[in-house]
Amino acid sequence: MKKFGYILAVTISFLAFNSCSNLYRQEAQTSMQASNIPANSYGSYLAGRIAHYRQDFDAAAEYYMKTAQKDHSNPALLNKTYLMLASQGRISEAAKFAKIAQNNGEKNEFITVILAADSFKQNDYKSSLKEISKSTSPLYKKLISPFINAWSYAGLNQYDKAVAALSKIQNEPGMETLYHFHTGMINDYFDKPEIARKHYEKIVTDKNLDLSVRTLEVICNFYIRNGEKEKASAISGKFAKTVPPVVILQNLDKQIKNANPASTEALISSPQAGLSEAFFNISAIVKHNTEVLDLAHIFVRMAIYENPHNDLARILLANILEMREMYKDAISIYDEIKSTSTAYYIAQYKKAEDLRNLDDYKGSELLLKSLILDYPNDYQSLLDLGDTLRIQEKYKEALKYYNQVIDQYKGIAGGMWQVYYALGITYERLGNWNKAEEMLNKALELNPNNLLVLNYLGYSWLQQNKHQEKAFEYIVSAYNQAPYNSSIIDSLGWAFYRLGMYDYAVTFLEKATDSEPSNAVINDHLGDAYWQSGRKNEARFQWNHALTLKDDSGEINKKILTDKVKNGMTNNIPLNYDKQKIDTIISQINTDGLSVKN
Repeated sequence: MKKFGYILAVTISFLAFNSCSNLYRQEAQTSMQASNIPANSYGSYLAGRIAHYRQDFDAAAEYYMKTAQKDHSNPALLNKTYLMLASQGRISEAAKFAKIAQNNGEKNEFITVILAADSFKQNDYKSSLKEISKSTSPLYKKLISPFINAWSYAGLNQYDKAVAALSKIQNEPGMETLYHFHTGMINDYFDKPEIARKHYEKIVTDKNLDLSVRTLEVICNFYIRNGEKEKASAISGKFAKTVPPVVILQNLDKQIKNANPASTEALISSPQAGLSEAFFNISAIVKHNTEVLDLAHIFVRMAIYENPHNDLARILLANILEMREMYKDAISIYDEIKSTSTAYYIAQYKKAEDLRNLDDYKGSELLLKSLILDYPNDYQSLLDLGDTLRIQEKYKEALKYYNQVIDQYKGIAGGMWQVYYALGITYERLGNWNKAEEMLNKALELNPNNLLVLNYLGYSWLQQNKHQEKAFEYIVSAYNQAPYNSSIIDSLGWAFYRLGMYDYAVTFLEKATDSEPSNAVINDHLGDAYWQSGRKNEARFQWNHALTLKDDSGEINKKILTDKVKNGMTNNIPLNYDKQKIDTIISQINTDGLSVKN
């Protein structure tokens, strides 16, 4: 929902700054008043901090809660306890400690959201209204309270007040989609289909408003239940061909076609389901600002707490966990999604991606092959399976799936450059450089100036002593687009090395090792540059270090590297090149404050 995201994201950033809700920043900036922790609780407190640091949030929540149960007077500890519990979806437990903090005089306004959400879940809508009314910030009142108030009034069967509460966001910049979506849902909940239809159709027909997968699912559900199945099918069919992720929409389209209007139940059948959508909407917007990712994490947990059937909220939660590189936790969330859900495919696809992130390539391969049996024409699964096979050096099998993508999607622009790029790498690994070069040039035709393709082509040419000036130009172009990409920095440093410009080479290769110190190839390259610069002790240090590192590139020959450590290396013979052309290209390099000389 990009079109209304900016104002809310900025607002939530401000709220987060004032709510002390950044779980990581707190850990780094405060000692939690450790000296005030009772001696008999210090062990559990320390265990909580260690678990927190390791991103084992569930264990951290347990240890913090155990400590806080014995010490209700430490505000920092209480704050950490209820936020950590909330981040794990344990909202009712979080509410107990939030209430203690509130009674102790804590002014953190996010407490009111947690307490309101918990009261709401228990159908105690009056308490929910009372809690959220304690918010004094104008921003809370404008952009958070209206949703809680509206659905609380819906729970109390007070239609006029529910609609009036939402009207407060009607004219807020960037909030038009949310206003129509929630007003439509409330009217649907109160069995006022004509008014609901008016608001839903505003979203569907107005090109200035963004239509998310979840919004489309709710609106189509409304049309089916109100005897307009063909309209629902037409809308979903239209977006299934154009809006990613395509497979989710194709599954939705299939479910709509097979739906029986008489037995189709409302997705928003309770106030809790409605408030869940609001929390989900807020989280989806806020997650794009990494500074307040913790808030997105807690809001989506509250969305699932209010409506455990909201599988797209689970997808969002897993995505947030992936942003934190908590891949095992993300997989556990994906595993909660049943095969009957429209979100099942995307959950399994993302699980395969996370298995790769955990270096479980075989597990990822098997899962992707299983998905392709059910979805043989899915572009992304075929491409990812090819990548997974290529990583395992199963190059010939990878070609099969890449070519399957090419055969099925001829004429489709956009992401097809990725397939040709992958094919280029695969053919290169198979030793067929002519075919690899053809594929890489095709990728560049489809996506001119793509830094990945430019870097790969340029580096490969240099390794083959070909097209020196063009190779250098390509690498410099890639570097200027991404001067902090370690692989591209390494390519530029190595290009200078091959040209015999060792001072330049050392400067950029040192920058590359600073960026990625555990990369064997970069350390080997820097050792070579040091040696040619006369810095032989430093060269041997780098080569020795490279020997200790894992190499996934296939470039490192440990026998040669060991020999260099023992005997050094011969003088490098620079490539022949057109000095005027190379000097012109060098003058175009973004040195970004680096001190370079030659």
